[in-house]
Amino acid sequence: MSKGMNLMAVKSKNRSMVLYLLNQYKKLSRKDIAAKLSLTPAAVTKICSELIAEGYVVEVGEQGGGVGRKEILLALKLDDKYVLGVNAEKNCITYSLSSLDGVLIKSHAEKFCDNVEEVIRKSREFFDSCAEYKQNTVGAGICIIGSADDGYAVWKSKNLNADFETALDIPVVVENNVKAFAESELIYGEVKDNDSMLFFKWGPGVGSSIVTNGRVFSGNDSGVTEIGHYIVKTDGEKCRCGRRGCLETEASADALKKAVKAKGISVAGEKIANCDIAEVNEVINEKIDYVAPALMNTATILGANNVVLFGAMFANQNTVDSLKAKCARFS
Repeated sequence: MSKGMNLMAVKSKNRSMVLYLLNQYKKLSRKDIAAKLSLTPAAVTKICSELIAEGYVVEVGEQGGGVGRKEILLALKLDDKYVLGVNAEKNCITYSLSSLDGVLIKSHAEKFCDNVEEVIRKSREFFDSCAEYKQNTVGAGICIIGSADDGYAVWKSKNLNADFETALDIPVVVENNVKAFAESELIYGEVKDNDSMLFFKWGPGVGSSIVTNGRVFSGNDSGVTEIGHYIVKTDGEKCRCGRRGCLETEASADALKKAVKAKGISVAGEKIANCDIAEVNEVINEKIDYVAPALMNTATILGANNVVLFGAMFANQNTVDSLKAKCARFS
């Protein structure tokens, strides 16, 4: 990597850290920011001047108290800037437009489509329907099943990022949907002050994301953070990752439907989480026996302060309670 590219990466990282800090603390002076980030006052002043000029940061008064020169406080200004979102799940795709301060402006959901060209076309159509916001839309986030490492799962494309950017004509970030959820919780949720967390998703598939030192952790291999590919049954079925007995293969909604069908019961995928049939709940509890130790082992290694549960399976409070109870046996 050239020296110029290194400097650009450092500058981008420092800008990001300033924005994260202002999001966390709401109001800070340039002096406070420099102290918290261990940057020089000159560097912070330059970054903040650029962010003010671009309209992302505003001065909001003086820091009260004390004598001498008062420090000017800074805050984020995000309500007049927007971001396009495309979120892919196994059963649906959601197109949305939100302001950068987290307010949903418009959304549309439809059945999942494995034709990426069609998804890109519909993304452009949705964006065109938001004409009054397009000029102030700063970028798009494409949340995918899987990762770039496995060819974007069902969306087999070598240039997914570039293809979306060409169609939308705005900067695009492509990320795994569970990691994107964790990132959004760090920015907008109630857990942003926690340094170490485990996000666990249980729905049509099984996924996870790890937060360490207040940032979403990726590691050298995106699979390192995927609890869905932890082996929980040594003689289990073959997973799409090539191994056998992965948590996703044994406990996903598809695995649940298969186990329930073996009992002679047919339940639609979206209804299995809240089914009141005793045999179905029996199967769910059997799957929780795989989920609970996987969660506890991961949380122990991570030293997680919190475990955040989300996904269709947790719409049923009985499932949540059962999982908590089985986790409690180990701790």
